[in-house]
Amino acid sequence: MENLGKMKFYRKHSLHVKDVQNIRELKKICTQKENLFLKLELDLKMNFPRAKGRKYEKSFNEFFCRKGGMLVGYLGIFNLGGDTAELTGMVHPRYRRRKIFTRLYCLAYKECQKRKFAEILLVCDHRSSSGLAFLRSIGAARSFSEFEMKLQVSAADSGLETNAQTPAGKPAVSLQKARNSDAATIARINYSCFGVTGYIGMLPEEEEERDRITCLIMLPSGPIGKIRMEQYGKNGFVSGFGILPDYQGKGYGKQALQAALGILNRKGIKNITLEVNPDNKNALHLYESCGFRKEFVTDYHEVQNEKTRTQKSHFPALHSICYRERFPENQSF
Repeated sequence: MENLGKMKFYRKHSLHVKDVQNIRELKKICTQKENLFLKLELDLKMNFPRAKGRKYEKSFNEFFCRKGGMLVGYLGIFNLGGDTAELTGMVHPRYRRRKIFTRLYCLAYKECQKRKFAEILLVCDHRSSSGLAFLRSIGAARSFSEFEMKLQVSAADSGLETNAQTPAGKPAVSLQKARNSDAATIARINYSCFGVTGYIGMLPEEEEERDRITCLIMLPSGPIGKIRMEQYGKNGFVSGFGILPDYQGKGYGKQALQAALGILNRKGIKNITLEVNPDNKNALHLYESCGFRKEFVTDYHEVQNEKTRTQKSHFPALHSICYRERFPENQSF
């Protein structure tokens, strides 16, 4: 077995085009070997530059391991703001069992501690035996799951080119592009629909510069929800979709979703995906009724941080992995 010291580890603030090419090559090798889904958020990271003055502008988010000129390991921190960090990574099948992922994880974990994230989540395909084994070894506990769903029908088959049918006796909804002045309304909807207090992420006009458009879902009486459409090349993604509780179960959600899909379709976007908590049966039924089908299941496992480690018994295992090994902090950086 090769010594870990012969591997080159390094970290970067953000990704560049060549980095993404290398990561995608490694991803192809890993997914072909095990037929797994890796949620790396590369397109979103490339379309979300670290704006000057934004929190964590100088923080490290990308961690790499190379053997010679080949990328053999990668782990990224995904955070668009707020207090939650999502960690996803992979190691080349030929280079596993050499503590490469342990090293990458420890570097990323220390970075998360430095930034004082309230929640650290490791993202893993629920079929990954090696990934789940690592999560068990650090005492990470499953927090929740998400279905990755993909639109499986054409616009002509789904009726996306026309307005959704309005429930009898009820007005049709419309989509209104959100502006920065709508930030308070978006925050109120986030709280009512998702329990998120205060935070809305990037302002709507900043998002639009990155091909992420948030729309308010409108009735004549005012906004009743919101939905976001994202575009990365020929790929589209629907997110941040919520209807205020008083207006749920009335057909407005289906109208809004079909209107959003129609907008993406008219832009030539055919590959459209979204994510949903499998416990949200109403949302799952809505998406299936609009032509989405489940592609993958991703599990999110919570890792202890400095705020919670004294409350849970598994932290010593995590501590021993990240601190007993005592890697040189400046090696290859």
